Amino acid sequence: MIRKLATATAAVAAAIVLAVPSSATAATDEYAGVGSDTTQDVMRALSEEYALDNPDYLWTSIDAGSTSQTVQNLGTCPGVTYSAGSPAPNGSSAGITALLNDTVNCIDYARSSRPLKPAEDVTLDAVRLGGDSVSWAALPQANGGYAPNPMNLSLENLRKIYKCEITNWSQVPNGKAGGGTIVRYYPQSGSGTRDFFTTGILGFDPTNLATGSCTTQPVIVQENRGNQVAAGDRATAILPYSKAAWTAQSNSGITGVPDSRAQFALGTVDGVAAGASGFVGNRDVYNVYKTATAPQVLKDFLNWAATQNTIKATYGFTT
Repeated sequence: MIRKLATATAAVAAAIVLAVPSSATAATDEYAGVGSDTTQDVMRALSEEYALDNPDYLWTSIDAGSTSQTVQNLGTCPGVTYSAGSPAPNGSSAGITALLNDTVNCIDYARSSRPLKPAEDVTLDAVRLGGDSVSWAALPQANGGYAPNPMNLSLENLRKIYKCEITNWSQVPNGKAGGGTIVRYYPQSGSGTRDFFTTGILGFDPTNLATGSCTTQPVIVQENRGNQVAAGDRATAILPYSKAAWTAQSNSGITGVPDSRAQFALGTVDGVAAGASGFVGNRDVYNVYKTATAPQVLKDFLNWAATQNTIKATYGFTT
């Protein structure tokens, strides 16, 4: 039984607060994670669940780009309050950089939706949390969009869209008759989803205009947020989207995660759905800690989190 997700009412209340155990006043230290937007919500739920049986410490998952959350003055950490002027790390790469730069143990682990890079692997270890997929998303024709019906793109055509070699939905099979100019959207800098979509799916960086025929860069928005696409662009926009994030948002009544999809749906690539065997965008997600200094109590938590398959599935992650 997932105690924090036992009822929809409890889940909505629990999902919007930090994990603070009943004996919080007696806590001797706090273990805080920053980084990935994709995994922030599942790690918050896991932190809350773990705190129920491990109340000697505070367990905190700081939202990507948070401007209000706090890491307490406990242990050697002097305390951190994130604000609009000093927001929390926003994305996997930003979280890993913050972890590497932290010298006072305010940041204990980084959430990452991409593997460690060779230079990072020298001083960091990664615990695999679960599986996810990244695909493209668009507004279906049934909801007023121009994307193909059914929503499928070949990998070649997906790449051509982000190179501006295809610029109108009428140029792809089953695009809406009459077409509409495709508006390319892309995740924020520092995002692991952006890094994975760039290197693992496209094979080039669409923000570098030298890589194709584009004369303008894609519109940059917070990852996994269909509602950040401008209202006037939604019918013709395309953007990368995590399947896990899309699922957690669709399960908003249980997870408490705001539904930011704005009717955007996940498309298939070469007829293969996100998460299916052989899908080009399948990936693993991780929690990362410092090899030399991470305490066993933190490693125990991260290893425990990786085994909580029921909670992970509710938020869209596979085992």
